[in-house]
Amino acid sequence: MSGQTAEETKSEKNVSMLHKVSYLFDKKQKKQIAGLAVLILIGGLLETMGVSMLLPVVQAIMDPEAIMEQEVVGKVVAALHIETSRQLIIVMLGSLIVVFVVKNVYLLFQTYVQNTFVTRNRNRMISRVMREFLNRPYEEYLGADIPTVFRLTDSDIPNAFQLILVLIQMVTEIVVAGSLCIVLVVVSPAMSLFILCIFLGMTLIITKVLKPRLNAIGHKNQMIQSRIAKWRIQSIYGLKDVKVLHREEFFVRNYYESGALGADVARNYAVFNNLPRLLIETIFMASMLLFIMLYMLRGGNISVLIPQLSAFAVAAVRVMPGTNRINTYLSEIAYSQPCLDYLYENLTANMKMDVNGSVTGLTGVLESGGRKTELQDKIVLDHITYAYPNTDKNIFTDAHMEVKKGQSVGIMGPSGAGKSTIVDILLGLLRVQEGTVTCDGVSIFDNYADWLGKIGYIPQSIYLIDESIRDNIAFGIDADKIDDQRIWEVLEEAQLKEFVEELPEGLETTIGDRGVRISGGQRQRLGIARALYHNPEILVFDEATSALDGDTEQAVMDAINSFHGRKTMVIIAHRLNTIAKCDVIYKVEGEKITETTLAC
Repeated sequence: MSGQTAEETKSEKNVSMLHKVSYLFDKKQKKQIAGLAVLILIGGLLETMGVSMLLPVVQAIMDPEAIMEQEVVGKVVAALHIETSRQLIIVMLGSLIVVFVVKNVYLLFQTYVQNTFVTRNRNRMISRVMREFLNRPYEEYLGADIPTVFRLTDSDIPNAFQLILVLIQMVTEIVVAGSLCIVLVVVSPAMSLFILCIFLGMTLIITKVLKPRLNAIGHKNQMIQSRIAKWRIQSIYGLKDVKVLHREEFFVRNYYESGALGADVARNYAVFNNLPRLLIETIFMASMLLFIMLYMLRGGNISVLIPQLSAFAVAAVRVMPGTNRINTYLSEIAYSQPCLDYLYENLTANMKMDVNGSVTGLTGVLESGGRKTELQDKIVLDHITYAYPNTDKNIFTDAHMEVKKGQSVGIMGPSGAGKSTIVDILLGLLRVQEGTVTCDGVSIFDNYADWLGKIGYIPQSIYLIDESIRDNIAFGIDADKIDDQRIWEVLEEAQLKEFVEELPEGLETTIGDRGVRISGGQRQRLGIARALYHNPEILVFDEATSALDGDTEQAVMDAINSFHGRKTMVIIAHRLNTIAKCDVIYKVEGEKITETTLAC
C-alpha cells in the first residue's frame, strides 16, 4: 500500500515508537490516554500499599510484643483503644482484607477501562482504514496488493493495538515494581541494589539480544500472513476453476506450506517470549541464595537477615511476576513493532478521521456541492486521452463519443481495444489525462454523487453476496430501509418476478456466495434489477451477456431491449447481434472511438 521512497522509509525508521503510537490518536484520544495514566498511577499506589502492609502484619505475627513497642504503632493503638497485641493483629488483618478488596476491585475497573480504550479504538482504526481504502480513486485498485490489505486489517492493526495495550500494562507494572523497589531499598539497601543490578543486566540482555531477533520474527510473520491470505483468496475465489482443473492439491499444499512456516514463526516467538520469564526466575532465585551464601561466608548472622528475607519474600510475590511481565512485554513489543511501523507508514489523514463521520466519496474525485446533473441533451466524451497508470501506451488518444438522451448506444471492438475502459471513464472511475466527460456541457465531476445516482451499471460478472434476493437487489441498504414494493417492480422489469414468486422463500431466498445457487441468466437479471432499484436515467451494460449461452443471452437481451426508448443505454458487446437494435453503434479501435455504418 505504501509508495514511499527509500529515503522516506529510512527517515520513518528513525522515528521513535512512542511518536508512532501518538500519531495514531487525535487530541480527544490523547486526553483519554492521560486519564489512563492517572488510573495507572493510582493503581500502582494501591498495589504498593497492599504489599507494604503485609510486612508489618508478618512482623506482628512473628513478634507481637516487639511491634507493640514501636512509637508509630503505639499512637495507633492509643487512638483505636487497642489493649492487646492480639487485638492489634486482628485489626491489621481486617484492614489488610479491606485494602486488598478495594485494590483488586479498582484494578478490575482499571483493566476494563484500559481494554475498552484499546479495543474500541482498534475497531475504529480498522473501520477507518476500510473506509479510506474504499474511498480511494479506482485507479489505485488496479495494482493493489489485496492480501496485504487483508493483513493490515486482520493482523497489523490488531497487533499494533495489542502493542499499545502492552505498553499500558508495562507502565502499570513499572509503576508498581518501582514503588515496591523503594520499599525494599528502605528495608535492605544492599540486597536491593544487588538484585536491581541483576534485573537491569537481564533487561539489557533482552533489549539488545532478544529484541532484534523478535523484530526479525515479527517481520517474517507479516510476510507469511500475506502469503497465507493470498493462497486462501486465490483458492476460494477461484474454486470452480480449481475443481474443474483438479488443482485442489496444489492450492492445499501451498496453503499448508505457508501455514507451516507461520507455525514455525509462532513457535519461535513463543520460545523467545517465554525465555525472559524463565531466565529472570532462575537468576532471581540464584541471586538471592548467592547473596545469603556470601553473607554467611563473611561471618554474618543469618538471624539478622530473617526480617529482610521475609520482606523480600513478600515483595517477591508481586515484584518478580511483575518484572517477568515487564520483560515479556518488551518481547511482545519487539515482535509487534513491525506491524506498528507498517501502520504508521501507511496511515493517512483520512484514516485518522472519526469513522462515524460522513463518507464524502472518492478521495480527490467526489466533491461536495456543485451543479445538479441533468440529462436533457447528451453525454459527451469530448476528445479524451487516457493511459493507465505506470504505462506509456494510450488506450485512447483524442477520442470522441456522444450519447444522446433516450438513445441506445452500442459499443463494439476487438478484445483489449478499450471497450470496458469507456465504461469506467463514463462512470467516473477513471480520470482522463486530456479532454472532458460532460452531461449537457457540465463536467460529471461537478456533482459526482448526483451523476452516479443517475446511472445503473450491469457488468459481465454480477457481484452477489451470500444473502437473500432482497438484500442483493437493494445492495448496501439497511434492511429497515428497503422498499419491498420497489423490489417487486424491478423484478418484473428484469423479467424475474415469476421466478422469485415460485421460490418457497420468495425474496428471503439466499442465493449462495456469488449466486452459485441460481443460473447465469438469473444472475444477470438480478444484476439488472439491482441497477434499476434506484430508477436511474442511464443504464450501462458492460458485456452483460457475453458469458451466457445463446438462448439465455437472447432472454436477457429481451429484458434489456424492453428499456429501449425509456432509458438512455450504453451497451458494450463483442457480438454484433447483441447490439443489433441499438440506435447508434461505435467501434473502438486504434485508440479512437468511431461511429460505424455497419448494419445492425
